[in-house]
Amino acid sequence: MPSVNLGPAALITPQTEAVMAPQNANLNAPQGLAGYRLLAIARAVPLGATGDVVIMGIINSSYWAPALIVTANGAVSGVAGSIATAAIAVNSGPAGAAPVIKANATLANNSAANSAIALATTIANVAYTTQNLYINVGTALANATVDVLLYGYDLSAYAP
Repeated sequence: MPSVNLGPAALITPQTEAVMAPQNANLNAPQGLAGYRLLAIARAVPLGATGDVVIMGIINSSYWAPALIVTANGAVSGVAGSIATAAIAVNSGPAGAAPVIKANATLANNSAANSAIALATTIANVAYTTQNLYINVGTALANATVDVLLYGYDLSAYAP
C-alpha cells in the first residue's frame, strides 16, 4: 500500500477552534477563553532549605482561579528519586501570606523516581489577580528539587 500524505499538521488551540456561543452568552467577552490550562510553572524548585524558595509567575492571565497543583520530576543530588519527606506550600504572598493557594503538604506520593502527584488547592471557587505566587518549603530535603505546575481557569475575559 502506498504511503499517503494527509497534508500538514494542524495545531488547534482555543484561539483557532470554532466555539459555539450559548443563546444567553455574554458576547462582549470572547468565547472559549475561560478554559482550564497551565497557569504557572516552576522548574527545579530547591527543597534543601525551608522558607520561600521560588517566586512562580502567572502565565498570560490577569484574572484566574486555581484548581490543581502537580509536582513532578523529583530529584535528589541531580538523580531522579524519592522526595516523599519534603513538604511545600503555595501562597499568594511572601512568608505564608493569605490567601493560601495550597497549605503546607508533604510530597508523600513522590516516593519513586519520575513520579508525579496532584495536590488539590486549599481554596476553591476563588479568583485571583495576583501575578506572583510563592513556593514555601515547610520540610526540607537536602539536595532535592521538584517541578511545580499550577493548573486552573483563565478568567481574564471576565475580569471585573
